[in-house]
Amino acid sequence: MMDSLQMKLNYISVIELLTASMSLMLAVLFLFSKSENRKGNMFLGVTLLCLFGEISDVLAESVIGRDIWVVQTSLFTIPFLLIYIHQTMNSTIKTWFCLLFLPGIIQNVLFFIGVDTELFLYFEYIFNLSILVYILSVLKSHREKVKDFYSELEHKSLHWIKVIVFIFFAFHVFWILEDIIAIQTEIVMVYFAGLSSVLTFFMVFWIGHNGFSQSESFKKKLFIHVNVEENLIEKEQKEKPDEDILKFNSICSKIEEDNIYTNPKLNLRLLSDMVGVNEKEISRLINQQSNQNFYQFINQFRVAEFKILLESSMATQLSLQGLAEEAGFNSKSTFYAVFKSIEGITPKQYELLLKSSE
Repeated sequence: MMDSLQMKLNYISVIELLTASMSLMLAVLFLFSKSENRKGNMFLGVTLLCLFGEISDVLAESVIGRDIWVVQTSLFTIPFLLIYIHQTMNSTIKTWFCLLFLPGIIQNVLFFIGVDTELFLYFEYIFNLSILVYILSVLKSHREKVKDFYSELEHKSLHWIKVIVFIFFAFHVFWILEDIIAIQTEIVMVYFAGLSSVLTFFMVFWIGHNGFSQSESFKKKLFIHVNVEENLIEKEQKEKPDEDILKFNSICSKIEEDNIYTNPKLNLRLLSDMVGVNEKEISRLINQQSNQNFYQFINQFRVAEFKILLESSMATQLSLQGLAEEAGFNSKSTFYAVFKSIEGITPKQYELLLKSSE
């Protein structure tokens, strides 16, 4: 039994060594790579560097058999992740974020002078989980602000960022369970630690892969702040309802005539360039004239196009999903959800009704 456990421990150590090496390599790549989101990627690099520190600390204990002094980074990882997220979303990095690094500094000072920092473990879980919950609230708020800009948010970096947060959240819950089980039995702890090491390896790999291949980050400030001058302009516009109707109808005609809605990557900024009306004005007109946001407004055109295609010769050549893609949808789940919300039935049910009426 002891030989078996020792062999599993060696296996765990090898995985942790590979994970630590990969974390360090990816951290260096993110720190020095040139990209559109260079500042954000630098913070992601530091986040991975902190992960490298965490893994190295565990690795040193399992391989050497005792603690050695290394910088304790477990209280730095999530704060750097928070800054990375704000930088990527082009949001203001608040001054008070600096205070989030204070617990980590205190931990390292105490560790350096030889004070037992084991109690920091429980504080670490509460501290990191609290920041992760805050991050999720920030993402939710940001999603509301940018919903008019992106008709398919699941394909934007906002989704990638959210997944990172959930991964870290899951791992903290996993580590808490690991500590609880460790109190009960040492044998189970070994297997649990092995699973944790394997999952950490794939998490680091996944972060690295998606960090480089993620879709275009938000590079420009979105119109989320309204100044006094803009309020005056809006007041004048509200006093001209007839002009608003004409302008809105003109935008709708342009969208229909040029089949703009069939572009699956269409967003408010792109539509603005195509119709020659600024983004804020388009958003205001859509909200006031249709009582919808950009996402809902564009998808109505796509559903109408799908229904036309379903009665055309293309219906014999393409599946329902294929026709949906021709209409501008690039997600099956989104297509089905939108179609049912507008028509009250699924695309398949609509197809059957159409055939039965022939």
